[in-house]
Amino acid sequence: MTIGNALSFIERGIHDTQLRRRLNGTSGVVECEKVLGEENLVFSAHDFDEAFHHRLTQCQEEEEADRIKEFRMWWDLLTQSFNPGACGHQCNGCGC
Repeated sequence: MTIGNALSFIERGIHDTQLRRRLNGTSGVVECEKVLGEENLVFSAHDFDEAFHHRLTQCQEEEEADRIKEFRMWWDLLTQSFNPGACGHQCNGCGC
């Protein structure tokens, strides 16, 4: 698990609709990790967070930063869908 893999995931994920489609089709953490493993993109949540902040600081244009933030929102929604209620609310999902 590396920050480098997380950086690669962010770069690929922003542009690779097929990868996002495959991940959207997963039904849980195990399946999601399997897809990432097949793509040689294994990383931890901490690695992703570090890579996101690193990549965001490299942005020179607002549009580029917005794309990275949108990708982060998509990833957060996907991973939260595997663990409803992880936000700490009693909503059985993060529809807060």
